Amino acid sequence: MNYYILSQDRRISDCVKPLGITKFIDRDLLMGNTDKLDDTPVQFYIKEKDENEYIDIIETPVLLISDKLKRVLEVYQKEIFFKPVLLADVKRMRQDLYWFMIPKTVECLSPQTEFFKDGAVKKLVIDEKKANPHKVFRVGGIFEYIVIVNLDIAENILKRDIYGIELKKANKE
Repeated sequence: MNYYILSQDRRISDCVKPLGITKFIDRDLLMGNTDKLDDTPVQFYIKEKDENEYIDIIETPVLLISDKLKRVLEVYQKEIFFKPVLLADVKRMRQDLYWFMIPKTVECLSPQTEFFKDGAVKKLVIDEKKANPHKVFRVGGIFEYIVIVNLDIAENILKRDIYGIELKKANKE
């Protein structure tokens, strides 16, 4: 099976930037400890700018996905935790629904994975045996928050009008 890294398209410079999320979401939550979370919606204001593009995946400061992308992912992997997040633009009187997503963490690093001296991933290599049968997951054992989708999901995403994402083929063993 082929796997792809799902990330934000960094070429889009005017993407919406939520404010105050890091006060609400701590490192424990990012690592999959969802016991402290419920599915009650939360609202965050966005940074006011002349232009704001509402892309379908926002990686900073935490991973948020649009409702459209959520509908694609949840068809393939039911065990993903989603918390509704409303992004509010007071100036334009606009509110958009996004989802804080915590996919299952899978320890699927291959021994062929290469690291920089500071521990950051230089070359990610996935052990396909460990990754299978998961379709959407976060790579465990690394500092970075990398979300992987399988080929079926990548193709489905590309068939839809999903904007501001990047799919990069992951190396596999």
